[in-house]
Amino acid sequence: MKIIATDFDGTLSYNGKISDEDKAAIKRFCDAGNKFGVVTGRDLEMSFWVRNSFPDCDFIISCTGAVICDGDGNIIYSKKQVADERLWDVIDFALSHGAGSFCISDGLTRHYIDVRGKIKPDLSKITEFNHCATWFYKGENAGELADYIKEKYNGKFSGYRNGGAVDMPPAGVSKSTGILAYAAMFDDPKIYTVGDNYNDLGMIRDFESFAVSNAIDEVKEAADHQCNRIADMIDFIMEENEK
Repeated sequence: MKIIATDFDGTLSYNGKISDEDKAAIKRFCDAGNKFGVVTGRDLEMSFWVRNSFPDCDFIISCTGAVICDGDGNIIYSKKQVADERLWDVIDFALSHGAGSFCISDGLTRHYIDVRGKIKPDLSKITEFNHCATWFYKGENAGELADYIKEKYNGKFSGYRNGGAVDMPPAGVSKSTGILAYAAMFDDPKIYTVGDNYNDLGMIRDFESFAVSNAIDEVKEAADHQCNRIADMIDFIMEENEK
């Protein structure tokens, strides 16, 4: 049995839409007894929007690997981190380096910090989180935050650049760990991944992988294969299996 874990935005979906060709190929792949799902930096609430737009997926790994839902939207895996001084320090760094907003997610509850002063949550009520995300007016500032987290916390706080944003799951959690947690439910499946941006690099390097044609150069260089669309990837995998 094979598992395809795909990034959503910019990989499977373009402007929130999935092509009919990709949908048909995914159905053919799943009808052959395989599993197809999305792995995304979106939080749990936003991943339900993904599921509603693409109801045929077998699983959704959201919060950059911290939460897994089955095809019916049931949570089957969840990781959290205690909200302590590390989180407050990262918030201060982000907001002082050009962040437009900062979102802390605990399950379906979101807490937004808006630098324009419109939204200011009571941070004292936040005790743990599945995921945090922040976006910047300048993309290079996202890289500065990701580097700051890596250098200062050395694995005790996670930060993955995603274009002009940074996704922050619990320490030690990544898209790869989420994929492995899902794959552990089956008997030795073959795993394939596909993505387009910085936050996909881990899973691109850890499994047999594809980069879509619009991927950044770093992803293309790290991937084993390239494809123009998901349907091409599935054609390659299924033809390879027939050899």
